[in-house]
Amino acid sequence: MGPYNSHMNNNDTMPTFAVQPAAWDKFDSYGCDWAINISHAYKIAAIWQEMNHAKGDMMIWRVTPGGEPIRWVRVYEDESIDSVTDEALSTLV
Repeated sequence: MGPYNSHMNNNDTMPTFAVQPAAWDKFDSYGCDWAINISHAYKIAAIWQEMNHAKGDMMIWRVTPGGEPIRWVRVYEDESIDSVTDEALSTLV
């Protein structure tokens, strides 16, 4: 395994969540933004909403080690993400 791929075995840095507009309905591995944990996913959702790119709710997907996407958390358009604590996020994993 080359030096580029050697870091991909570390579960701490592997993307396990994906974020995309809920309106897309189906998981889009090319159009979503990948996140390494739920906190990172919420931050990405907040950025989409701040930039008004979502045009509605966001969907956070959990992606299994086998690559299967599972709808995990819906972030509503009017939901305040800033108040979500790391402790609360740890219950979603």
